[in-house]
Amino acid sequence: MSKMKNSAVLFVAVAFAAAATRAELPETAAAVHTGVATCAASQCHGSAIPRDATGILQNEYVTWTQSDPHAAAYSTLGKPQSQKIAARLGLGDARSAAECLGCHTDNVPAERRGEKFQLSDGVGCEACHGGAENWLATHHNPAEASRDSNLEAGMYPTNAAGARAELCLSCHLGTTNKFASHRMMAAGHPRLAFELDTFTEIWRTLGRQPHFRNDADYRERKAVPGHSYTWAVGLLAEAQLRLDLVASSHFDGVGMFPELGFYDCHACHRSMKSVQWRRLPRHGNAEPGLPFINDGTFVMSLALARAVRPGLYDDLQAALQRLHAAGSESVGAIRAAAASLNTQLSALRAAVTEDRINGLEAEILEAVLETGSEGNYLDYGSAEQAFMAVQMLVIELGDANLEAELDTLATALDDDERYRPAQFTALLEKFRAH
Repeated sequence: MSKMKNSAVLFVAVAFAAAATRAELPETAAAVHTGVATCAASQCHGSAIPRDATGILQNEYVTWTQSDPHAAAYSTLGKPQSQKIAARLGLGDARSAAECLGCHTDNVPAERRGEKFQLSDGVGCEACHGGAENWLATHHNPAEASRDSNLEAGMYPTNAAGARAELCLSCHLGTTNKFASHRMMAAGHPRLAFELDTFTEIWRTLGRQPHFRNDADYRERKAVPGHSYTWAVGLLAEAQLRLDLVASSHFDGVGMFPELGFYDCHACHRSMKSVQWRRLPRHGNAEPGLPFINDGTFVMSLALARAVRPGLYDDLQAALQRLHAAGSESVGAIRAAAASLNTQLSALRAAVTEDRINGLEAEILEAVLETGSEGNYLDYGSAEQAFMAVQMLVIELGDANLEAELDTLATALDDDERYRPAQFTALLEKFRAH
């Protein structure tokens, strides 16, 4: 990961190290990316049908090409809407603009592209699993390579929740090298939203066949974190990376405004006909009418603290309130408040272990619902994060009655421009009544 301009980056490094051995992201590691074609042979990962005689399905390449949006990420750049976005930004063809290729392809430097490498493959195998130069020939043979030796040779540990969070967030939020700015969104780029466990499961089970089979053989070779732990690690990773980016030059913006891509979209983009004169509890003394930093994962961190480390809740809440109050002062004040909040989140991250999280799902669910009853999900971004948390926790608890209510809860979030906080809060109260 690139160095940040503020020491707050150390907090996220500590958090990730607690979850998994750190590994350099595939986009910046030194290994050559040999290309998707090197994985596509039928005896490797290109089987037309899944196989049961081996420890892997062997049809991963077919699943990727037929079902995975990552495979179409580059071709998306050729669509009329993408071309319009690039034209508005003065980038020329989106298919050759570095600002687009950073997340829509495996855009490693030319000297790290093998003979079969093609940018047009989109976000291919090695974008996630790491450049295969040093492990391609041996990784399939237990007699020649172990999981540990593959990792040492440059394979990325996607099974580890912390490492996977860092990898996914490098595009689904950004890094100091690439970031979906407000200017991009003004040109037509979609709003970004992410939650690690939900997105992992959606991606893993795309199409008729899963990308990988989480069976006994898989678990023997790799550690498999539970869903609630993955959610918690991803939640805090997103929150801390967001704060690290506030500390970076990305937040400086252009002219008198900071980078508005860090702010809640719906704080400004809503109908002028509906008056929403309100002060959210977590905003402290910040006056209504001010835009505020997108804090959906910060709010969920409050809920997580309630269940996992109650003693941190007050300090965490005060730090979040201070962040919002700083928004009416200066960029320097915001960055100072962000560093303070990052410190509190690091303390919470230290309390999040898999042993601690597993079996605590009912308490976390109650904390998420209680946080909503206090009026913290009046904004769409927080409600979106709350729903993904509730959905994961309900499924983990195996409560059939609550699962039956999930579709109704999801319907309340179908249209971000028509989101009604009172409706969503009432539905959450119905959950609490069960």
